[in-house]
Amino acid sequence: MMEGNQIKKHSNYNNQFFGRWAWLYDYEKYLLFPLRQKAARFLNLKPPQKILDVATGTGAQAFELAKLGHDVIGIDLSPEMLVQAKKKLSPSLKLKFQVADGTKLPFMDEFFDAAAISWGIHDMPYEIGIRVLMEMKRVIKKNGKILIVDYMNPRKHIVAKFTHRIIKIYETKNYLPFIKKGIEAYINVTKMKIFKESNYLGVWEIIVLNK
Repeated sequence: MMEGNQIKKHSNYNNQFFGRWAWLYDYEKYLLFPLRQKAARFLNLKPPQKILDVATGTGAQAFELAKLGHDVIGIDLSPEMLVQAKKKLSPSLKLKFQVADGTKLPFMDEFFDAAAISWGIHDMPYEIGIRVLMEMKRVIKKNGKILIVDYMNPRKHIVAKFTHRIIKIYETKNYLPFIKKGIEAYINVTKMKIFKESNYLGVWEIIVLNK
């Protein structure tokens, strides 16, 4: 019961916070476009593959994956975010968006070849982040891959140590607990293995997990 209440509370917080700033988040594409491209290519899958983008927001990462020729579905809790995401739809792309809860994905087991989540885990309470990753693991095929893009831990890179002081000013209340635990705390629970990892400017890390 407590878990259900926590998920509902997070869902309400998510909708209020990101719904309010949905119009602004779409401008991040001008700043993070190279990183989105690098992350999409870092997954290194020969198209066409069926990919789920969780916490897709304004759909920037889903868009980059679709541009590579993949069949992509982006899901998010925020209808306002998806209004911005749907502006990226094009007849030339296999891309669609829908409102869905990452803790209870409306897809069958092993439905996708891969899944992605970028700048999503740090916005979630730890237990919910774990549940989302476990759901992503459930819906990808055996030997499928999960792409994670998120903030670099300040302990891992000198640039991250500097930018951390700025990031914590504007990020949500879940950012500091995420940094304190580190992304490895989430990965270890899922029992998935890190296939490869990289970083971008020492601020963000890109990780590919193998199921």
